[in-house]
Amino acid sequence: MERKKGKNVAVSWSGGKDSCLALYRVLQQNDNVVCLVSMVSEKDDRNHAHGVRLDILRLQAAALGLPLILVDSAGEYELSLKRALYLIKEEYGVESIVFGSLYSKEDREWNEKVSYQSGLQPLFPVWISQNHSSNLLHEFISLGFQSIVCRASTKVFDSTWPGRLLDWDFYNEIHQTESCVMGEAGEYHTFVLDGPIFQKKIAITQSTVVLNSGLWSLDIQSCRLLDHT
Repeated sequence: MERKKGKNVAVSWSGGKDSCLALYRVLQQNDNVVCLVSMVSEKDDRNHAHGVRLDILRLQAAALGLPLILVDSAGEYELSLKRALYLIKEEYGVESIVFGSLYSKEDREWNEKVSYQSGLQPLFPVWISQNHSSNLLHEFISLGFQSIVCRASTKVFDSTWPGRLLDWDFYNEIHQTESCVMGEAGEYHTFVLDGPIFQKKIAITQSTVVLNSGLWSLDIQSCRLLDHT
């Protein structure tokens, strides 16, 4: 029997673990990922979600082997996103937009509104109940993804957390903090370097930790792509 062809989807992309796990799951479902979509500030040369430099974000998309569409918010975030999603639907035949929302109802409702107004079906492949956060982090690490902390709230973490790998030591220690273990309330954010859906892995060659607006941030300044061995 011929395998059923999946939907044409775009993935709302932050560069972090939640959107990466959402991407992994839709690929496992045989959906056709047309592109990644990331909201950015061209003026600041960074994406809005995690403050990652745009050249680093492009390198990450290249490591995944997927097209990346950067949408400049230009001071009108929601309107810019809706315009971009509508164009993606019309030009590339995208049917659905995938989000990495976990359990924040407010976040999901906003994403649903923007999607429907753009003519797309919103998908939430990593939607969970709050008490399943630990299981989701366990799954992410068990699958072999390599991700680092790129932002951490000063209310919960000190300056040693940015740059930390999400490994089993991290898994154990994050449970001892006041943070949601997946950082759903913005306690920390991540940048994914490698994993089972990556064609190449990312090696950070230059970075520094900075303090900005109550966040310890790992400013990734340069990277290179390496072949899997």
